[in-house]
Amino acid sequence: MYYYEKDYIMRLIHGIARMLAKMLFDKELTDDSGLVMFRDEGTDETCDYLRRMVDNGEINAAENRLFELIESSAWEERRLAALIIVFYDYVNGKDDEFLAKAGFSREEIIRGLEDAMHAVGMDIPEYLRV
Repeated sequence: MYYYEKDYIMRLIHGIARMLAKMLFDKELTDDSGLVMFRDEGTDETCDYLRRMVDNGEINAAENRLFELIESSAWEERRLAALIIVFYDYVNGKDDEFLAKAGFSREEIIRGLEDAMHAVGMDIPEYLRV
């Protein structure tokens, strides 16, 4: 895969996350605010926990934990959607070398974002999918 293709996928993922944040929460998702923008949604502790897992290269385990939260239905859909958006945008911000060491890819980020949003009843429009 050429660099411009990777760059396109990164921009696409961030664009989807920004669009979902705006549509669902009327909030802007900026590069420096991603993990704190939903503190009023009650997701801060879990965001911090998942972020630490990602930073330690445990992306697959963090994603599994995210899906456990979704499947448990312990949170309302809006809180889960906020967590999903912030999680995948944060993972997307990691460089390719970090992702490769963690055994994760940009394509998995897109699929995970789509699958997670679908699991909470919020499908990403077809025209935004890769």
